[in-house]
Amino acid sequence: MTETGTGPEDVVARFFAAWDGLDPARLASFFAEDGTYHSMPLPPVVGRDRIHAYFTDFLARFTAADFTVHHQASSATEGGGVVFNERTDEMRLRSGAVVRVRVAGVFEIRDGLIAAWRDYFDLGATRGEG
Repeated sequence: MTETGTGPEDVVARFFAAWDGLDPARLASFFAEDGTYHSMPLPPVVGRDRIHAYFTDFLARFTAADFTVHHQASSATEGGGVVFNERTDEMRLRSGAVVRVRVAGVFEIRDGLIAAWRDYFDLGATRGEG
């Protein structure tokens, strides 16, 4: 990740903007080497290399992703901070179908990188059950 601006909200904003190309390597570069991604209904993914592998598999299903943040709050500390947001994630499947899900996300930022990303949502909603 080469961009400047390492404040917690800056990092999260750049991370969401980086989804435009659905590039797993680019997205994984936002994470600390020991970073964690935890989609709460599923097991956590730990380590930048594993996050990259997860994104590679996950993103193969989609042609586009968009995130609409409805509310966001953050607290900054020296060297990092936490960002909490409520948002709607919209993912376009290769079939053309669109999956929309409401999400609450928590990002822990350390030294300009994502140390942890936790998303809370109804897994059934991603399957058309909610």
